[in-house]
Amino acid sequence: MPLKELLNEAKNLDIQEQIQLATQLLQWVEIKINQKPQDSSSKKTRQAGLGLGSCIFTADFDDPLSNEFWLGES
Repeated sequence: MPLKELLNEAKNLDIQEQIQLATQLLQWVEIKINQKPQDSSSKKTRQAGLGLGSCIFTADFDDPLSNEFWLGES
């Protein structure tokens, strides 16, 4: 439900229900603010060399491509 619709629904509540809703919202915000951010050091570190050999480059890798390649003729 879009925020605009939620606000319209909240306006239709009686004052006691609005206070209760606002209290719950503030409690939720307080919990979110006080949550500790995830410790970036707990992430697994990458290990170099796992993909070794998965890609092979030929000796002519740096050679220019032919006109046929660029014109879509080959």
